[in-house]
Amino acid sequence: MVQIANKIINEVLYTYPENFRAYKALIAAKYSGADVKVAPNFVFGETNKSDGFLKKFPAGKVPAYESADGKVLLTESNAIAYYVANATLRGSDVATQAAIYQWASWADSELLPASCAWVFPYLGIMQFNKQNVERAKNDLLAALKVLDGHLLTRTFLVTERITLADIIVFTTLIHAFQNVLDASIRSSLVNVQRWFLTLANQPQVASVVGNIVLCEAPPTYDPKKYQDLNQSKKEGGKKDKKTEKKEQPKKKEKEEKPEPSLEDEIEKPKESKDPFDSMPKGYVMRCTIFGHKS
Repeated sequence: MVQIANKIINEVLYTYPENFRAYKALIAAKYSGADVKVAPNFVFGETNKSDGFLKKFPAGKVPAYESADGKVLLTESNAIAYYVANATLRGSDVATQAAIYQWASWADSELLPASCAWVFPYLGIMQFNKQNVERAKNDLLAALKVLDGHLLTRTFLVTERITLADIIVFTTLIHAFQNVLDASIRSSLVNVQRWFLTLANQPQVASVVGNIVLCEAPPTYDPKKYQDLNQSKKEGGKKDKKTEKKEQPKKKEKEEKPEPSLEDEIEKPKESKDPFDSMPKGYVMRCTIFGHKS
């Protein structure tokens, strides 16, 4: 690892814009002073399928991290965030570290599946199923009630300062706060809202995620969004097949690919490595809308 004035430099994070999983490491780096740069020419669906990328990261998952000397290669987003964090974010003793790990696991198992299942239909990524959405909503709100109670007497989740626990839970909840947790719901989760806004307004956080606009009114399902996304996907698929057929004689010619769309991973289970895939259908949807689950 190359260091200058005790700061890690030239570390690379492979990701596409607004990947909430990548936010974890980028925010942690802001606090620790790690010089993590996002790979400037990364193209989702192309870069992460290239031979060079797969040689370093065989699963083709993003976000992916490479140290300055190329000796440290990581994919799982929590692991990357931990690696670039400092002692304050990681926890100064084993008990604190375990508590931080507990919240990180809780975010992945309790918050993320329910948030995805509630948010996705309103983004047009999947068809609306009232029963599934209601169940997801109830599950997420139940989890947030637990979080609200925990934060009643605390500013942050584990210590008196921001740790990886706060960063990971915060980034996991961003899309719920933007799309489904309207003002009425937030009024019953005053401690969670206070904590979320405290995090969002930290300079180190805001410099990564920008200004987060909260959902103010209950979301409404627009079937046209789902139809448009599916139509776009079908047309893109036909175009790719025609291009592939036309350019067969040319060896390894670069194939033009559309920008990464939110439903790509959901519609391609054979390419997904998402552990949620093995869970019962009808509730836990693939939470890989923003890239491979990592």
